Amino acid sequence: MKELMQYDSREYTLHRCLELKNTRKVFVIFSTLGEREADLIYDKISLLRKETGAFIDKIILSHRRTGETEERTEQRAREADPGTAILICNNLSVPDMGGERGKGADMRRTLYHVNSHAKELGASSDSVIIFLDADVVQEYFGSHFVLGLGGAVLQGHDFAKASFWRAMGRVKKFVAQPLYSVIEHETLDQLRMFAYPLSGEVAGSLEFFNSVHFWQIYGVETGINIDACFRSYSVADVNLGLYDHEHHGEVNIQKMAFGIMRTYLKQLQDYGILELHHGARISDSFSAMFIDEKGERQSMDYDLTEIKYEPLKNVLD
Repeated sequence: MKELMQYDSREYTLHRCLELKNTRKVFVIFSTLGEREADLIYDKISLLRKETGAFIDKIILSHRRTGETEERTEQRAREADPGTAILICNNLSVPDMGGERGKGADMRRTLYHVNSHAKELGASSDSVIIFLDADVVQEYFGSHFVLGLGGAVLQGHDFAKASFWRAMGRVKKFVAQPLYSVIEHETLDQLRMFAYPLSGEVAGSLEFFNSVHFWQIYGVETGINIDACFRSYSVADVNLGLYDHEHHGEVNIQKMAFGIMRTYLKQLQDYGILELHHGARISDSFSAMFIDEKGERQSMDYDLTEIKYEPLKNVLD
């Protein structure tokens, strides 16, 4: 990674972003599951269409259904913008993927669709792809999410990652940031410059996203961060201000923490930074003992195997 540059989203006004955009295409992708974010999606798409004008060429809803039929989230997205492209990840086929679920898996499926329908969408290698989480509390969401991240990429960066203040952020505070400081290596130093390394709000050129590895579930953000470090990419950290979204229960937090640590170690192993000896290996299982609220001894054991996918450019060639 070249030196990571830090920006404030307020630097990227609509006027400035439209000037930077020129003829490049900008795609915004929201990821949703079931119907829990239906009204949030309506509010967010409506706001973006009202406040960003012609800056966004296409909004894409990357949706995973929990049932067999159309869900309210899809309907609300179309109500907000009839031009929204609805992609049902349950049915999206990619040559080297099966039916596995996961945030990273569905992001990759959506990118494959953009590539395979590039002519229809007007997409090219320098098109700007902006991924946004749909469950952000609406009072914190604004057009600055798109203008800040998209503007940084239009300015010349390959990849832009959001940073913000969030009241909880337990995995970021107690896992990711300490973990990123544990191993000293000149290539890894830039990881410490990400103010919120696990943010799901990111932007990059289509060429960038086609060139990095996607991890299936919890490791997607960490995997991309490390790929960016080990290659000569220009990266930006964009301060979006205040932020909050759905909070997870303790067991889910533990699973996330395990997935992030596992991905970090696997990536360092794959890049030749870390070696294990005497039969040691990086586990796919999270196992722990604990005492419950009744004072009874309990155990948990989860298979958290994740697939590390090849860069899409290897599939598209």
